[in-house]
Amino acid sequence: MTQKPKHRVRHVKHASTTNTAHKSLVKVVVQNDIGEWVRPATGDKFYIDETTKFPSIVFEIKTDIPPPYQWKWIIVWEAHVSGLRESAKRGRNLKTFSEAGSFSSNDKSWQADLGGKSLGGKLSVEVMAGEGKFRRTVFVLGKNPAKADVVAYLATLPNSTGFDQVIDQESHFKNFINADNEPVVAGDAGYGMTQMTHPSPSYEQVWNWQKNVQAGITLFQEKQAAAKKYLGQQGRHYTDEQLTMETITRWNGGAYHSWNPQTNTWERTPEMLCDPATGNIGWDMTKPINTGKTADDLHQRDKGTYGAMKAGQSDDHAWTYSGVCYADHMVNH
Repeated sequence: MTQKPKHRVRHVKHASTTNTAHKSLVKVVVQNDIGEWVRPATGDKFYIDETTKFPSIVFEIKTDIPPPYQWKWIIVWEAHVSGLRESAKRGRNLKTFSEAGSFSSNDKSWQADLGGKSLGGKLSVEVMAGEGKFRRTVFVLGKNPAKADVVAYLATLPNSTGFDQVIDQESHFKNFINADNEPVVAGDAGYGMTQMTHPSPSYEQVWNWQKNVQAGITLFQEKQAAAKKYLGQQGRHYTDEQLTMETITRWNGGAYHSWNPQTNTWERTPEMLCDPATGNIGWDMTKPINTGKTADDLHQRDKGTYGAMKAGQSDDHAWTYSGVCYADHMVNH
């Protein structure tokens, strides 16, 4: 009897895409599964653990059709605004992340491997067995690490001193909202533990908190280098505390210090008055509409427009997001 040659398993390059289309806020109920499956069950939930390890998910079809089998997977996640509040109810969709892959195999089962990445969302797997088609969909969610584990991880990264304060300010060490186990998404398109906005994080950097922190540290180091260059211009001297405040300010935007030629020292930007009731909102006191008013006066005038974010800023409500206020709030709380 002649033995049939073994079919070679061939993996193909994975494709990754994102789009910014606004989609329905309603979770899609899995209703389009096809074929007989041994495992997993439709709509099962699996969790990326606290160490960022992707869960063990085995997809197995039940069929008498001989191999080869053509496998295809796609994982999709809609990034709806959450803020930091613990609620399963989210707001508008900012972006839809997706990644996909395909391969051929003689096996009726597949241990899910998304290109070695820890990605979350709705994972759909399709298999073609001859003319037979199979489809199954599950959900991949995430679990938060303990604060102590994040701090310990930071200690392994170079030039990370002070970044724990940034994480505490940005997310209170949360990468996921515990109410739904999906990543933190801010209205300004900040994602995950470090609330990265520019550059916008990748799919994996949103779901893998260690990758999120690594990206944040890289940006933090860039801001620190810019702060050193700024403070050290023309041979000027600065303290470690001034470097810290300048770096933190630049993380949020702007410069903390201005040079006083009379005293030949760096001083806090004098024209910025901060709203102590917020984390990063203030007023440029050189603007006539703000001049002569107290922080309480300006807070009462403008607080009703904060919720609209930048759209709430106007000639009549001349407040601004301020890196100076961000830094002040961080060191005072």
